[in-house]
Amino acid sequence: MGGPVDLTGVAVVDQHCHAVAARQDMDPATWRGCFTEAPDPRTRAEDAAHTAFYRRLLRATAAFHGVAATEEAVLAARARLQVDALVAALFADAAIAGIVVDTGFPDRGSVRPEAFAAAAGTRRLTLLRLEVFFQRLVAEHAGYDDLTAAVRAALADVRAGGHAGLKSIAAYRTGLAVERWPEDDARAAFAAARAEVARTGAVRLGHKPLLDTLLHLAFAAAAAQELPVQFHVGYGDPDADLRAASPLQLRAVLEEPAYRAMPVVLLHGCWPYVREGGYLASVYGNVHLDLSYAVPFLSTAEQREMTRAAFGVTPTTRLLYSSDGVRVPELHWLGAAAGRAAIGAVLGELVADGDLDADEARRAGERVLRDNAWRLYGFPGSPG
Repeated sequence: MGGPVDLTGVAVVDQHCHAVAARQDMDPATWRGCFTEAPDPRTRAEDAAHTAFYRRLLRATAAFHGVAATEEAVLAARARLQVDALVAALFADAAIAGIVVDTGFPDRGSVRPEAFAAAAGTRRLTLLRLEVFFQRLVAEHAGYDDLTAAVRAALADVRAGGHAGLKSIAAYRTGLAVERWPEDDARAAFAAARAEVARTGAVRLGHKPLLDTLLHLAFAAAAAQELPVQFHVGYGDPDADLRAASPLQLRAVLEEPAYRAMPVVLLHGCWPYVREGGYLASVYGNVHLDLSYAVPFLSTAEQREMTRAAFGVTPTTRLLYSSDGVRVPELHWLGAAAGRAAIGAVLGELVADGDLDADEARRAGERVLRDNAWRLYGFPGSPG
């Protein structure tokens, strides 16, 4: 029996992540809350510290700073560094070659994009978060025809607008079963959304006929430009109905011939729907499965199980590494180490089973950690 494939020297492209908070000096309760999706105050302030993921992260972070593995010591070590220095140290240690950032979350309190890119010391591309973009346009346009025209115009050349892809959080709004609606239904939903704007000054786009219609406009633009579209799938806070967040709900979109040129990226390994996501990436030519190693907040064993399920059926040309790191740079950092370890372990098993030889396994690891995302999002130059 051979051991894991050593991927420690392979730089990663984090194809799904977010900005970090501008303030990193945190009390223990706030710090713990960065490692759970639960909105419950007690879970965030207390129970989050008692997960396998958190205990592992605390020990790893303590070792990085050379301090005792206690919250007090770790938080004190972090507080001695300015945010840019903390990001720079962690990203350099993680050997992150590129990042693809969803700039739509968090929407406030984050390090400015230019400062984050400079501190990270890596190549950076961004995604346009569709629902946030739609909500802004709904608030700005009093007429339905004006709204749809504005969406088409704004998405006519997404790359020229500064983005390498699109991101949908429909799973957090109305679910992944994106439908086609009669125009009358879409117009009625627009009227309801505008009424919400009139009452509150903004809108949360939970109006399904309108959101689905606008998403179809975005998908058509993405297909015309061969532009990747990421979908939040599965794991998240309770605002997402997990029953409606299975990747199988996307069947109507995936079956639409007009969208075959639109690369679809299923995020979070679709956890807990990993096998469903792997299946879709194995049968649809435009579907890719993201393997996220910081969020969801999983144990090492569960991360390996997710990886086994994905590699068991999905072509390695359709698998993509990410961390989904957000707010604290330790998530981007730990995700890289965890991804290399889990992927290396599973590739070692595939070699031991005779599924791959050593060279094939090494090349597969490089593709998943770095090369697939580099090509998909169009990073300039060579990843080497």
